Amino acid sequence: MVRDWEIIRAILVRLENSKTPNVYLNANSFEEFPMQEVAYNMRLLSESGYIEAKILNSSSGSGEINVALAIRLTNSGHNLLDTIRSESIWQKVKDKFSTAGVDMTFDLVLSVGKKFIETTLS
Repeated sequence: MVRDWEIIRAILVRLENSKTPNVYLNANSFEEFPMQEVAYNMRLLSESGYIEAKILNSSSGSGEINVALAIRLTNSGHNLLDTIRSESIWQKVKDKFSTAGVDMTFDLVLSVGKKFIETTLS
């Protein structure tokens, strides 16, 4: 399974757009992406401290995630989203990584996104 930045961004945006501070955003509520991929990326966001989530693995030995619920953005999650929310900045970030042939990591996405924002503000 791979880290998918389109899924990550979609999770962060949906959490931010919720009407209450705590929500139970189910991995299977993303019709545009396979449930297991959303669940996996929720796990990555949770492990990295960007969201609070409940992840329940299958006990059948299948390796699947049975339930993945994103509950809320953390402050770090808000900071990450602030750097990739804008479509134009997000496109520049993706293009930069693609052109450089470098994998996107959380730290690098934050760094590159901040640089594009700073350039825009200058």
